Amino acid sequence: MNTLLTPVHFAWLLSALFAIAAIVHLVGLRAVNDAYERWSYPRGFRRVTGTLLALASVFLAFPLTRFWGIAIAAIVMFLSATTLLNHRQYGYAAPLIALLFALVPVSLAGPV
Repeated sequence: MNTLLTPVHFAWLLSALFAIAAIVHLVGLRAVNDAYERWSYPRGFRRVTGTLLALASVFLAFPLTRFWGIAIAAIVMFLSATTLLNHRQYGYAAPLIALLFALVPVSLAGPV
């Protein structure tokens, strides 16, 4: 049995990760709220980010919308990583940059 992740499985895995990130943003954990406030983002901006992460998650799960999921996820990850690097949060930026690069094999995922 093949134990390697195929691009489709990888897309589903990233879809689940983006869903978890969306829930964290939409629920509004104190650490997330404090970070957005500390970085002078408008009140409620975490909801915008959470909604975009949820859209990316749903779109990544289905072959017909995967391109849009990759596009939304790439934009959100790039902007998030840029924000973290700008605020010298290198340890938090590294996983986001890894997620950004993980979208490349997902782009190879064809229909199931």
